[in-house]
Amino acid sequence: MNSETSIPDPNGHSSLETEIIRLRKLVEDLTLKNSELETIVEIITDHSTTLENNLKEQNQTMVDYIEQVNTITAAAITVQNNTFNPNSLKSISARTDELGNLAQVFSETVQSVKHHEQQLIDANKHLSDLLEAYSRFVPEEYLIFLKQDSIINIQLGDHVSKEMAVMFSDIRSFTTLSEHMTPQENFNFINAYLRRVSPEIRNHNGFIVKYLGDGMMAVFPESVDDALQAGIAKAKRVTEYNQHRLSAGYQPLEVGIGIHVGHMMVGMVGEANRMQGDAFSDNVNLTARLEGLTKYYGASLLISEEVLGQLSQPEQYTFRLLDRVIVKGRQEPITIYEVLEADLETSHFLKKKTLALYQQARKFYQEGNWVQAQRYFEQVLKINPIDKTVQFYLERIQQLSQRSLPNGWQGIWSFTQK
Repeated sequence: MNSETSIPDPNGHSSLETEIIRLRKLVEDLTLKNSELETIVEIITDHSTTLENNLKEQNQTMVDYIEQVNTITAAAITVQNNTFNPNSLKSISARTDELGNLAQVFSETVQSVKHHEQQLIDANKHLSDLLEAYSRFVPEEYLIFLKQDSIINIQLGDHVSKEMAVMFSDIRSFTTLSEHMTPQENFNFINAYLRRVSPEIRNHNGFIVKYLGDGMMAVFPESVDDALQAGIAKAKRVTEYNQHRLSAGYQPLEVGIGIHVGHMMVGMVGEANRMQGDAFSDNVNLTARLEGLTKYYGASLLISEEVLGQLSQPEQYTFRLLDRVIVKGRQEPITIYEVLEADLETSHFLKKKTLALYQQARKFYQEGNWVQAQRYFEQVLKINPIDKTVQFYLERIQQLSQRSLPNGWQGIWSFTQK
């Protein structure tokens, strides 16, 4: 037997077992650690997933938050454009955070402002309606004349004192007409008449100071031309209205218009709780007397010599010198003229045709030559039988011819009635 042949170590087997056990233990430890590591990995994975989901949720929340902030910003723009819809912020207002509170406060504030804005609009409209209603009593032209911006600023005693043209007009024999009408028919008639003629005052830079039953008083602050043109236009409106009345079976109207110019005071009179516009001066009273004379001469429109003298283009019109008179309540005579353009077309034609004869008759009358005056007036009457001025003169000559020529006769006639 070879001496180099190894002899099994009885202790080697034990060492191997020990090593095997150690290795098994190591494997078990590694297996345990691997299991723990897997668990840790799973935990980390779960946490990572949770964190990722949380981040996604937070990102989405942030996106939603930003979108809702943009929605509120857009809503603010719609407020400026007056197209704000409260429902556009309804979902945001349901949030329980600061953004939800902001949306709710914003929406409520806007609605409150809009409500008050509408109240202000309604109040302004009501005020505008009131001012428009009041302007029917104190027209805008009157406010401008008194240098006031609003009727609210009108005070008792406000007035303007200057030279102005003034017009009076009246329906002749209105009492006789009204006797055949009920009170309601009277109102309807007057309003129908005034509705047609009143605009001509405004159309010619004048304003109506006040209505006088079936008549009116108006002033023209700028020029006598405005007053005369308004008077002629007004007479034409009456002619048109009469055509309507005749077609409806009603009696035509006769309207007298008197125009004078002079210094006067126009303003507000009355007391603190009741004011109205009015005009004062001797010139105003004289104008009223001139209008009253129209019924004696059968003239539609009378003007004073002062008006004729201030016309910028008197050659545009045809005038007939009617008379030189002293009206009731005055001592100084005034020369009055008839404006033929205010007459009906036929009457205008006939008066113009007989104007030379009429002027010759007036000349003889002025001289106190009753016979010749009567002869020429009668020639006029043959051509124009409805010339009431000529009829009036012939009646007057009959009275004058029955007595001697008055001392200092100047052809002036005194009226003892209005």
